[in-house]
Amino acid sequence: MARVIVANSSEVATPDPGGTHVDRVRRGAVACEDGRVVAVDESDALLTRFPDAETIDAGGRLVTPGLIDCHTHLLFAGHRADEMQRRLAGESYAAIAAAGGGIHATVRATAEASEAELEQVLLERLRRWRQGGCTTVEVKSGYGLTPEAEVRLLEIMATTARRAPVRVERTALLLHAFPASWSGDRISYIRAMTRLLEDVRDQGLADAADVYCDDVAFSVAECRPFLARAQALGLRAKLHAEQLSRSGGTLLAAELHALSAEHLECATPEDWRALAAAGTVGVLLPGAALTLGQSLPRADVLRKSGARLALATDCNPGTSPATSLLECAALAARLVGLSSQEALLAVTWNAAHALGRSGTRGHLTPGAVADVVIWDCEALEELTYWLPAVPAAMVLVGGNRN
Repeated sequence: MARVIVANSSEVATPDPGGTHVDRVRRGAVACEDGRVVAVDESDALLTRFPDAETIDAGGRLVTPGLIDCHTHLLFAGHRADEMQRRLAGESYAAIAAAGGGIHATVRATAEASEAELEQVLLERLRRWRQGGCTTVEVKSGYGLTPEAEVRLLEIMATTARRAPVRVERTALLLHAFPASWSGDRISYIRAMTRLLEDVRDQGLADAADVYCDDVAFSVAECRPFLARAQALGLRAKLHAEQLSRSGGTLLAAELHALSAEHLECATPEDWRALAAAGTVGVLLPGAALTLGQSLPRADVLRKSGARLALATDCNPGTSPATSLLECAALAARLVGLSSQEALLAVTWNAAHALGRSGTRGHLTPGAVADVVIWDCEALEELTYWLPAVPAAMVLVGGNRN
């Protein structure tokens, strides 16, 4: 692949290699070769250093690494707009689920869709995410609920990932909800899903395993052996934790040194300190919190804890029909009190760390993948200022703009 230089920016804003702060290079440029970053410097310096490189003119606009959405449920059919109206009228999430709605409604719609239909809808969503500046997207299974149905979804994810315009991280969300169709008890169900982990590993269907640890889903006692088995098989562990109640999922994530604990609307300062001590990323999902009328922690609490913070869309048909990671970051900046630099870290380096990929993604240091976005604005501060979100003028994945 020929050397490419993204030059003539207003600034290049990128996390440093350790994800501790954001470096800002005025009138900067990014040199890329063979899909990797070679150098970041002022434009004149790099254009002089590499005179034969193809030049992409940023036109005085902001340049950052590609964004990373580290928590999505993009593989589903249908929608649940009717449930949104019921929630707006005061009905609770738990009551809707008990009446046959919620996750089970999406499971039925997804089962009725063909493999080709599901592949196409997932591919279209991934294209939309790229248009919004995302170059890595995590996709969870979880709308199958039985071993056979979950394998079906994981296979669809694997097939679609090979055609996707972004990097896809696949997560097996195998403890999501107890299926009404299951003929056995909860113990037999969890055992069946735990046995499935070996097939997930052996067939390369996912790199991580996830659970929904909450009073309406699975307990800490049920999730602990499942995740321990996943880790023993070499799969990374992730948890939905403390969404609707403080169930202890965050402390379990810290105990297991999981990659991430996600949601955390009901987490305490103690929980956040535990995440910091364990090196586990805390992922906030503003779309879900906004839909369910929940509060998010304030930035000063997070700063005092020392924990790493990531932000994600949690795109799903029930509680977070959010399709723009940047708009979720803009919401979090307002609701949490994040600075523009903290917000950028939360959707780049920290989000990559929540996927175990921060060595080469989420920053533009030499050796990192050349995932680069030119934004239709001039300053980093604008990314969380404008609503609707600032559009991406150009997105490169591995130095490739196609």
